[in-house]
Amino acid sequence: MPKETNRISEGVINRVVDAAKIEEVVGDFVELTKKGPRYLGLCPFHDDHKIGSFVVYPRKNCYKCFSCNAHGGPVSFLEQHLGIGFLDAIRWLGRKYAIPIDDVQLDVTPPAPRQKPEPLPTLYIPFSMVTDKEHDISNNTLCKWIYHLPWSNEQKKRVIPTFKAYHLGHTNFGHTIFWQIDENGKVRTGKMMLYKKDGHRNKKARWNFDFVHAMLFRDPKKPEYSDSKQDLKQTLFGMHLLDKYGHNADVCIVESEKTAVLMAIAYGNDDRHIWMACGGLENLSPERLAPIIERHRKITLYPDRDGIGRWKQKAEQLNYDRLTIDAKPVMSESEGGLWIEADGPKADIADVIIRRLLNKKV
Repeated sequence: MPKETNRISEGVINRVVDAAKIEEVVGDFVELTKKGPRYLGLCPFHDDHKIGSFVVYPRKNCYKCFSCNAHGGPVSFLEQHLGIGFLDAIRWLGRKYAIPIDDVQLDVTPPAPRQKPEPLPTLYIPFSMVTDKEHDISNNTLCKWIYHLPWSNEQKKRVIPTFKAYHLGHTNFGHTIFWQIDENGKVRTGKMMLYKKDGHRNKKARWNFDFVHAMLFRDPKKPEYSDSKQDLKQTLFGMHLLDKYGHNADVCIVESEKTAVLMAIAYGNDDRHIWMACGGLENLSPERLAPIIERHRKITLYPDRDGIGRWKQKAEQLNYDRLTIDAKPVMSESEGGLWIEADGPKADIADVIIRRLLNKKV
């Protein structure tokens, strides 16, 4: 802290510093977008064109730019951004938070606010890549495991059609590809994951996970995908099925892509329900649900056992009148659910259904 504090008492300075909230101070100059517990915006300290590197952390009351390394708290932000001294920054905050300081006039002309850049066109991948990767699916480790589960005769008939409906792919290295195809049939990306013979992820393998678009960016033979003027916008796994089964089918959303496939085999994708996956606990966002909400379709969320509370919070934030949560499959039997301790603390609906299937309870 600068030594020039004799004109303002330490008590007043501390009171101002305690009152200042970084998201409110930065928000007066930078257009911020909430992303979970953080805020993102364009960095005001360098020629920033893409949101993501400048992050505001309310819990720590600080900001940081991962491109130009600008960082600090509310006071240092004002000093750097407005080009003023410590005491003037305290006076500025005092006026903002109605804390009396002194009668010194501030001569501050804030820089013009940075505007959000025009949205970049969405990155699409040719559908030919999807069809090229489907021919080896019979040799895919995960698909083999799924196929040989003790399904009923009706469920067994759904296995291959379900693989085809989701366009499951296979890489030369053994990965299963879960393509993200949007409601218009455009391919956004594909998630590549390596599985073991027992159907579990092979997380110990050196290259067990990647995205197709990231692989293309690294491939010098595919220069068209290194163009920074395209922006990846992910969609739900299974979104391309949204209008396939009629306009009354409920959309059932789980975290894992594998789980969506298993549930579609167990219960079917039809005029009653369509199974989709968001690919992660925090990926349940308004942007990804927009095509479903715009059609005013009913949504049922099936959270993992360790994600019930978080998805309830997200459901409240979405504030969509046709959205419900069904946590019964991953609630304990004493709570009226189907989960047992052997399913594990992070079990999802598929873990419970497969366990019951193996015990001939489904």
